[in-house]
Amino acid sequence: MNNSATSETEVPCGAPTLSDRMQKTKTAITRHCRELTADLGFTGFTIENVCERVGISRRTFFNYFPSKLDAVFGHESDALPEGSIERFMAARPEGIEGISPTLLADLVELVLERLSIDENEIVSTHGFFTMAHREPELLQHMVQTGPKKEAKFRELIASREGVDPQDPRLSSLMHILKHTMLQAIDAYVAGSGKRSLSEEFLNLMSQVQSIMGQQLRRTND
Repeated sequence: MNNSATSETEVPCGAPTLSDRMQKTKTAITRHCRELTADLGFTGFTIENVCERVGISRRTFFNYFPSKLDAVFGHESDALPEGSIERFMAARPEGIEGISPTLLADLVELVLERLSIDENEIVSTHGFFTMAHREPELLQHMVQTGPKKEAKFRELIASREGVDPQDPRLSSLMHILKHTMLQAIDAYVAGSGKRSLSEEFLNLMSQVQSIMGQQLRRTND
């Protein structure tokens, strides 16, 4: 349900490069691992079952992932389009000290890049993580790695802004963005894709921005 316009300009296709083929294989391994987990449970299938579905050997599987657990979660780098982090880091205005006035807008743009990759894949991934909470081994992995990933991203933002990674503004901002993105996926599914994921996210963020713009204390009449 991608709403992006299709260009009429002819683009040379050519044969896919090695990196293109590797990316497709890596993505296919993770996708089939998640499908098998949903159908049979994480312990209900083997690496051989995955290899058979993807059409690769065990040796090829281990060239991409060290274990079935790693394969089902995929590589962290797959979550964002290539170059998006670099663009985010470079977007900070010059001559600013502390939190920049464009931080929220730049983070929103980063989320929009993430949501524009493949809406169906994002919805599928969201469903997988919801289901994974019922699998003890997968839940344990998420509990162990989730905080580390969030800390790593918070440090990235802090390095861009020149502030302490423990700055409470960063944690609050990350929580709002993450929760709103999950709400956007739920709204997208409930609406059967009538609006794009990006539109759902921006709509919800506008509502959050509106309520957070209210005064903290009532003024005396």
